[in-house]
Amino acid sequence: MRVGWLQDDPGYVGGAELTMAEFRSAAPRGVEVVDCPPGGVARCDAYVVGNCLGYDLGEIEGMVRRSGTVVRYHHDVARAPVDGLFTEVRRFNRVRHAFCSPLQRARMGMEGELIPPALDLDRFRALRSSNHRHGACCVGRMAYGKGLELIAEYPEPVDVYSSVPVRSERSARYRGAAADVPATLAQYEKFVFLPTALEPFGRAVVEAWAAGLDLVVNRNVGALYWIEYDQPALETAAADFWRLVTK
Repeated sequence: MRVGWLQDDPGYVGGAELTMAEFRSAAPRGVEVVDCPPGGVARCDAYVVGNCLGYDLGEIEGMVRRSGTVVRYHHDVARAPVDGLFTEVRRFNRVRHAFCSPLQRARMGMEGELIPPALDLDRFRALRSSNHRHGACCVGRMAYGKGLELIAEYPEPVDVYSSVPVRSERSARYRGAAADVPATLAQYEKFVFLPTALEPFGRAVVEAWAAGLDLVVNRNVGALYWIEYDQPALETAAADFWRLVTK
């Protein structure tokens, strides 16, 4: 089975790209994953669509018309033009939507499967026995809506590791990017993440939880659903994703 892989700029490394890389690496035996960059969508049996802003809609329409299955995995809460194409044209009923949390799905007002991002949690669980933990941290890409201003008001210092530079202010102390996320988390007792905008999932939250840190988060974090109500789904995410693609 040939599965075409549509994804904007796979060289950029963010949460969406890490998720897609984990899903791709878990492709089952008998599945050939085919890169389909903008302008080069090959003929395949099925397609996976991640972040997809750089593609011509006419190319996508032709892809769907000749395909048996298209799985659209949503990473954000804003609909892309391709989603209008998928949902508004009746003949495209073979498109299967997947969302990383109920919070995200509800905000988008769409129907589809719930499948969390695939994560290698074992390398974080191995940190649970770490000694000499102290203090609080936050790890991620602290852009707009990530709640840096709320971290600055936290009653104790928080070491902020961000892939984009931010200004240290009051409780928020910028420490640069985390070169090794597991090793960074192993130093701390608490993980503080207080986004002001909806966070569809939040990979670092689950990683910190798996590493044994106490979570200080708010209800804008989609990953809380899986931690509180369906932890087994975090273990089967990759298999569940591929069942959706190949069924």
